[in-house]
Amino acid sequence: MRRQQVWLIVIILLLVGIAGCSNQVSSGEATPVPTHPPLSPDLPVPDTKVTLEVWLDLDFTRDNTLFREIADEFERVYSQTYQRELTINIQSFVGESIPEKVRQAIQSGTPPDIAQGHVYSLAWRGLAEPLNSEWQAWGPEAEAQFLPRAMDEVTWQNSRYGIPVDIYTMVLLYNRNHFDEAGLPYPSADYTPQDLQEAIIRLTRPEEERYGIALSTDPRYVFTWIAGVGGELVTQDATGEYTVVLNSQNVVNVVSFLTGLTAEGYASLPTSRPRDYEDARELFLAGKASLYIGGPWDIHLIQSAYPDFPLGVAQLPRTPAAESAASVLGVSGLFVPRRAQHKEIAFELMKWFVDDRYSTEMARRTGRYPAKVWLQTTPDFSENLLLRPFFNQLNAARPYRLDMFPRAEEAFTNAVKAAFYGVPAAEALDEAQRIYQTEPPPALLGLP
Repeated sequence: MRRQQVWLIVIILLLVGIAGCSNQVSSGEATPVPTHPPLSPDLPVPDTKVTLEVWLDLDFTRDNTLFREIADEFERVYSQTYQRELTINIQSFVGESIPEKVRQAIQSGTPPDIAQGHVYSLAWRGLAEPLNSEWQAWGPEAEAQFLPRAMDEVTWQNSRYGIPVDIYTMVLLYNRNHFDEAGLPYPSADYTPQDLQEAIIRLTRPEEERYGIALSTDPRYVFTWIAGVGGELVTQDATGEYTVVLNSQNVVNVVSFLTGLTAEGYASLPTSRPRDYEDARELFLAGKASLYIGGPWDIHLIQSAYPDFPLGVAQLPRTPAAESAASVLGVSGLFVPRRAQHKEIAFELMKWFVDDRYSTEMARRTGRYPAKVWLQTTPDFSENLLLRPFFNQLNAARPYRLDMFPRAEEAFTNAVKAAFYGVPAAEALDEAQRIYQTEPPPALLGLP
């Protein structure tokens, strides 16, 4: 018995020794996991203190400190690496207001160092600095991490003007309980416009003050319906020339259809205030509307803040437009405004903002999904069944281009609102087209 105990002790000691040796070898050979992305070794560092002004979309920072946390880490690493002081000031604005704020800041000689927006449009309008040399220094593998369609949205005339942050499209959100009560099948991949129209009618219950669908006058939301029937608001010919077409028959038909739903009591009357899609979402969440066209951030909001809500998500209905049918495609990006003072350091911070270490956390906190090639396959998101229609819809989505023409966009938005409040759609859209004709080209917007 004693001999067995001795051998047992020897075996235990040997195992401990082996484990100890194994740990020593492993710790000596393992590569430490970096706690932050590396700084570029070629970064030009001024001798004086640097202050970076950063303007971000409020939807990315409201009730969320992620970008502030990244900035704090960047300040710390920069100061430790270069023994120089760096301060990053972050301001947040309603996303739709940023382009005009940037334009005014450039004209006054006080542009921010980084701003967020639709880079393609901003580059076309002459508001963004080209970043080809910075992308080249980043390395050939840098571009490969982003979805090709996202890279298209930060590229103008073969030059890079920004870095993609997130990518989105619109999908159909529905209340499963309402469909069950009405005895309707849930929307599926082969859902048609006729199926949708029938559902809207049958889901409407005036006695309960409930609409079949909640609508918005926001131009991106309206364009979702237009793209769904193969229509456009801005066309581009073989030479690259753009033409605004606010009053085409497709556009008139869509606006007439939407306003008709409201007139007949099947859809809510939009409040017509800026960002009135938030009002439509509130109706949906309150059970006062059964359907709502929304984005991935809506899915995130409902799953995180309203976990018991009977949410269903589907792709948009298939229309006779077939392959020409699409949803809206949106990509927000970071760019360096014209005449900014610290282009190289700003680009380095932009790289940090979109690093995988932070972009996954951005999606988890905000429902804004990174424009990375791994987005549709990573288990972090692909296992969420309600996100699958969003991922699938990305394959049938078309870029929104009307923001390249601010006056036309404003005129179109006002025309849609007027149509909801009684002006015939064709008349309202003809007036919007006339207003667009007076919009000056980009070269006349006050920038050299």
